[in-house]
Amino acid sequence: MGQQRRFNRREGAASAWRPLWLSSCLLLLLNLVSASSIIPGSDLFSFSTSSSDDFYQLADAVAGIAPQIYVDSNDLPGVLRVAGDLATDFGRVLGGTLNATVVKTDWGSLSGGKSTKSAATAGRAAESRPVIVLGTVGVSKILDGIAASGLLSSTLSSIKGKWETYVYQVVENPWPGQDKALVIAGSDLRGTVFGAYGVSEQIGVSPWYWWADVPSAQRTNIAVHRGGNSSSVFGPPSVKFRGIFFNDEAPALTGWGHANFKNSQYGSPFITDFYKHAFELILRLRGNYLWPAMWSSMFYLDDAQNGPTADLYGIFMGTSHHEPMARADKEQDRFLKGSWDWRSNKAGVQAFMREGATRSRNWSTMYTLGMRGSGDAASATLTSASLEEVIHWQQATLVTELGRPLSEIPQQWVMYKEVPGYWQNGMNVSDDVTLLWSDDNRGNIRRVPIANETARRGGSGMYYHFDYVGDPRNYKWINTIQLQKTWEQMTLAYHRGVQNIWLVNVGDLKGLELPTAHIMALAWDVPSFDDATNTGQWLTEWCGRQFGPTAAENASAIMTTYGMLVARRKYEDLSMTPFAFDTTNYDEARRNYAEWEQLAVQAQTLYDDDSRVPAAAKNAFFELVLHPVLAGKTVFEIYTKAALATKYASEHRASTNNLARDVQTAFSTDQALKKRYHTLLGGKWNHFMDQTHLGYNNWQEPGSDSIPKVTTLGSGAATGGILGVAVQGSTGVYPTAASLTLGTVTPYTPVDGQRWIDLFLRNNGTVAYRIVSNASYVTVSNAQQTLTSTSPDLRALISVDWTAAPSGRSAASLTISSDDAGSSAATVLVPLDKTPVPADFHGHVEADGVVSIEAAHHDAVSAANSSYISIPNYGRTHSGVRLPPLTPSQEPGKGPVLVYPFYTFSTASAPSLTVYLSPSENSNPTHPNRYAFSIDGADGNAAGVTVVQPVPLANAGNEPSGWSSAVVAGAYVKTSKLSGSLAPGKHVLRVWLLEPTMVVTKLVLDVGGLKASTLGPLESVQV
Repeated sequence: MGQQRRFNRREGAASAWRPLWLSSCLLLLLNLVSASSIIPGSDLFSFSTSSSDDFYQLADAVAGIAPQIYVDSNDLPGVLRVAGDLATDFGRVLGGTLNATVVKTDWGSLSGGKSTKSAATAGRAAESRPVIVLGTVGVSKILDGIAASGLLSSTLSSIKGKWETYVYQVVENPWPGQDKALVIAGSDLRGTVFGAYGVSEQIGVSPWYWWADVPSAQRTNIAVHRGGNSSSVFGPPSVKFRGIFFNDEAPALTGWGHANFKNSQYGSPFITDFYKHAFELILRLRGNYLWPAMWSSMFYLDDAQNGPTADLYGIFMGTSHHEPMARADKEQDRFLKGSWDWRSNKAGVQAFMREGATRSRNWSTMYTLGMRGSGDAASATLTSASLEEVIHWQQATLVTELGRPLSEIPQQWVMYKEVPGYWQNGMNVSDDVTLLWSDDNRGNIRRVPIANETARRGGSGMYYHFDYVGDPRNYKWINTIQLQKTWEQMTLAYHRGVQNIWLVNVGDLKGLELPTAHIMALAWDVPSFDDATNTGQWLTEWCGRQFGPTAAENASAIMTTYGMLVARRKYEDLSMTPFAFDTTNYDEARRNYAEWEQLAVQAQTLYDDDSRVPAAAKNAFFELVLHPVLAGKTVFEIYTKAALATKYASEHRASTNNLARDVQTAFSTDQALKKRYHTLLGGKWNHFMDQTHLGYNNWQEPGSDSIPKVTTLGSGAATGGILGVAVQGSTGVYPTAASLTLGTVTPYTPVDGQRWIDLFLRNNGTVAYRIVSNASYVTVSNAQQTLTSTSPDLRALISVDWTAAPSGRSAASLTISSDDAGSSAATVLVPLDKTPVPADFHGHVEADGVVSIEAAHHDAVSAANSSYISIPNYGRTHSGVRLPPLTPSQEPGKGPVLVYPFYTFSTASAPSLTVYLSPSENSNPTHPNRYAFSIDGADGNAAGVTVVQPVPLANAGNEPSGWSSAVVAGAYVKTSKLSGSLAPGKHVLRVWLLEPTMVVTKLVLDVGGLKASTLGPLESVQV
């Protein structure tokens, strides 16, 4: 939605699901179309040099005009601080020495009352300089004074008492001698801060100007829309507490910190000079919450100013899931008397916890309640009863130490790992604590609120991961997050009542800037993202703001593809055996790596084009786009070519050793990319990307990067001649086999599945070959060539002239002869099937014994009470389909159904249906994920419907059977045998998703030809 006049959008969250365009069409902002942007405040500002009565000019670089920022001297300290940032940001975009200035004054000085010399001087300056008034409702007397004249009274009343809400309004004659002023008013400290940083972002200063080196836009003129004294309101946010967690922060973030900040007395570099950068970024992203680095750090002790500075900025500080009562894990090691055990050392643990509350009571703090074992592990002694006792004592202690009612104390109990098991056993704890649920550490929500959990005063939250250390593998190097998956899971959580806290583990932050920006934007305004296409829209807008408008669409497309490629396999998981992508079936390994190669070319081409990525934006583009793409391509090259080398060696290809050398070269490239990152901007980001990522052999990271074992070809000569022949989809090879057979070719064979023959050298040397077809309508490329040591492999592509080919089933024969005296001719059989489908059929057509369908390519949707949502660019291959989040459980064979007409040529005696699903968990344990399907059944008729529960239920706190394989592969894959046979002809597959907590991505009908693979066969042709 972006800019629109709106009030509490969280109040509307429980309303009936409705298309976003329906509500947004009813809303206008300052006479502008409101739905043009997702980023709040877009289109409020103009940077044209032409003057207009519709705009109030704030700056003119040519004329040397920059605004003065008026702030009440007695406003909140955090507001006085951010006024300076706003002034600096005007200087960033205006360039040179032209800066905005901050005037700290009072209403009496402005209105003609009691004055001082400095205030009088400021008043005279205001006559010739544009003015911005920055203030907090109920605190700023300047706002009160302007409102007393009637100019702002209704505007300020509309946001008074609201959470983190801000408003922009241009007012006429705010005080004597000043004709106009842009008022930025906040309902509270963070509302005012967000209003200031919102202007900064709109005039061209990215929240990532420091953390990702995004250049500020250069402006000669800045004007704000006047709108006839109407105002634009932003907030309250959709999610009350929105924050990040610096976790798993070694070696990268910690090494960088040691190189750039003074170590504390305890050896930590995470002091106030570091956290100021973190606090500012969080606020510029409209967040308000932080879990600090904790592996070897103690936030409140590493720097005595850490706590007060967080409070000054307006950041709520918390501690992680196993650090209760605002005390760090490392404090237990140093200061706890006795063991970390409630049963055997209750007095010691209580004294330790009480100190945390006492120390932080004057600051903005979110208190973690509950308790786990020492060192982020499950406790061996805690029970539900004793944990209930822990929480009761903690809450009573907070009331005593803070002197406030429990309902006014932010508090969370993190439902992480084993903890939900305690809760499920039945515990009586105050409703004031937020139940902070968790994902499975791999982006799949484990639980949404159910039953009476939805009515808790403290509400629910979500602890989500973009980085993790633990089973099945660590992933903490660079971004492996698909934005569409984040959108799908977190909007599900939001609409199911998870609206009080969103906290995301961002690891080192560098390398995860994009998904961090996305989830923070989503948390601020979930309804703006209610349409499944909004993530793509947001990404394009975001790229435009970081790199410039000429790069926006291309950069967005690159990172969308990147998200799909990493959804197939995280880098750290690629060392698992066997290799993830099949080197024979469906050309899977080659096709996957080819997509990486193409993406790298696209990213490099865009980076090199100065007309689209200007010089000032090159560093940011490298950090946010080019580096992850090149780094990802390089890692996939290493593992893919190592796997292909094994296959090539079995075929005795002379080029096997070329692949081995390519792997070594790619490993060197990987190291060179890290060095390039380290030397960027004179070493600003040295030590980031230090994380090992190659050569995992268990869940924990290896001590150093290493390449997989690569098969090479020995010096022994191959027997049977120098020429080798292999064909698509077969492990057979000539001369071991004199005759090879390709898969059947039909007019409906997918274009990307074009049949091929590989001709290759089996020894070093030279050989000329010739391919002759016995059918004029079957031809091949590279029909007559010479293989040499510099060109040891050639591929011949099969083409069929279907207008000349005979009807029905037939076969052509290709004879391959060579000048190799030691070999005979090879024969390749090419089965053909020219059987047409009826003219009145519309749907997917079988090829090679399978019908493969991307879930979004359904024929029709039968909408009973709701309809399905197609999520573009979701999952591993194309898209996803789900029910709206608030859809109730569905009955098999009834309600909204996905309809997939298909046509088969084969007689299938044992057909089966394989359904590919997102690795979503049974996040509502009372209604586990299920789907139903039928072949050739009737809509609304439950007869003949098969019901499948793809994910077994698990005990609370545990993962379901098959979880590890599913999250590594990025999909639950469920195959169901069909009853009876399936005759050739027209058929209809109907699929019902019975729960809104699951997403289907692909469906494959096996009618006799399905082969093993990770991603499944290419999608069948749709006619």
